[in-house]
Amino acid sequence: MNVRTMVLATPAHKKAGGRLLRAGAATLVCVAAGAVIAFGTTLVVSNNLGEAGAGVFFQLMAYFSIATALATFGADTGLVRSVSAAEALGRQRIVARLLLTACIPVAAASLLVGGLLWAAVDLDLLPGGADGWVAEAVRLAVPFLPASALLTAIFGALRGFHAVVTFAVLQNLVLPILRLAGILLVLALGAGLTQLVTAWSVPVLAAAFLAVLALRRAMRRSLTGQPRGGLDPSGMETARGFWSFSAARGASSMLEVLLEWVDVIAVFILLGPVAGGVYGAINRCVRVGVMLDHSARMVTGPVISSALAVGDLVRARQVFSGATRLLILGAWPFYLILILFGPAIMSIFGAGFAAGAPALLIIGPAMLLSVSAGGVQSILLMGGHSRWQLLNKTSALAVALLLNFTLIPVWGIAGAATAWAAAVLVDCGLATYQVATIMKIVAPLRVLCVPMALAFTVFGLGGFVAALLWGQSLAALLLTVAGGGFVYAAGLVLLYRRGLITLKL
Repeated sequence: MNVRTMVLATPAHKKAGGRLLRAGAATLVCVAAGAVIAFGTTLVVSNNLGEAGAGVFFQLMAYFSIATALATFGADTGLVRSVSAAEALGRQRIVARLLLTACIPVAAASLLVGGLLWAAVDLDLLPGGADGWVAEAVRLAVPFLPASALLTAIFGALRGFHAVVTFAVLQNLVLPILRLAGILLVLALGAGLTQLVTAWSVPVLAAAFLAVLALRRAMRRSLTGQPRGGLDPSGMETARGFWSFSAARGASSMLEVLLEWVDVIAVFILLGPVAGGVYGAINRCVRVGVMLDHSARMVTGPVISSALAVGDLVRARQVFSGATRLLILGAWPFYLILILFGPAIMSIFGAGFAAGAPALLIIGPAMLLSVSAGGVQSILLMGGHSRWQLLNKTSALAVALLLNFTLIPVWGIAGAATAWAAAVLVDCGLATYQVATIMKIVAPLRVLCVPMALAFTVFGLGGFVAALLWGQSLAALLLTVAGGGFVYAAGLVLLYRRGLITLKL
């Protein structure tokens, strides 16, 4: 028995793998439910406000997300890495200092960023004018920015404590449910866009309060363990070490959020609020699948950080391969359905949204390739290579900006989708190369072939036959989802029993 086999066969690894799989399953359920709720919120907004009103609402989401990322500036990922490393090295008592190191600058930055955003509205620097709907929406949301930034940082600490399920419940269930309930309430009362913005913003306060309570519980539970000693090899116990890592991640986070929203903003600026609303719905629809990748990061990030902190490269490879396999099993069916039934899916948002369906044919294949690369972003971050990720995101954003402002005036929404697809492939391609060739962490092809073949056969070929027979209609979509889902589950069980596929991490 070689060293690799011995490491993978230890009871500790098997027990940890079981816990990780259970946490992953629970997190996936929360993420799936959150995706459904977020999708429902988008449907409610788009069907009640129309394309132009939805365009304004998506602009608010874009500015608020960008401002939150700028104020947090990587502190959440810094806490994931430093807290999980402290736990692995038996230095739990430094966590309180780490939290102060992270949260005090985040609180100050949120006030500064909020003030700058308010000034940008007053100076008429945002699309829509200083007296338009966008300006009014931003003014209503800005006071909630500090709570949003601190909530993001606290979520990072919870993930560092391996309280991933608690984090997933708060982020993917509590916050979206409160937002959807508030939006439904104000719409039922006949209120307008400004009240809808308030209903979307206020739940951040409730989620932040619950997150603080959960963090206190996690800290108390952690302190009951026996310290084992050890030194932090990353140097993140000091404020300088923490922010040296987090600042690079903060810049990457900023670029990551810009990559998520730059095309929505560009379409709004260049083509107007109606096209902005249509493209915003496309963006939110595709992002439902991206949530699966985020859930994988939530679960595997702390484990990979702990493994790399103690030099257990075998464990890091094992978790990466398992997470990639699960990502393909979960995300490939979703993106294949988007590609094949774009018109039916977009028509759900309202009559005017179906024009955006061709964009799904462009972005869908790029997302399939991105998912197949696995959680390479998490490997880079937890391995301490946040500066590599910063370079990758910078390159991808440059591509996105160049293509958006070149192609949108010519191709319209299809140009924005092309820019998005190109940026995704640049970012994913660079990260995959770095993780595989420099860090020597790859998912063996034999681990991925069976999940790919199963998803493509059931939802790719099966969906194509359904679309060929009944067209890209809502009935064909529902038949593919229901019938394909049953066949997919049965095939997964059969392959699992025969040992051709495993769900372990």
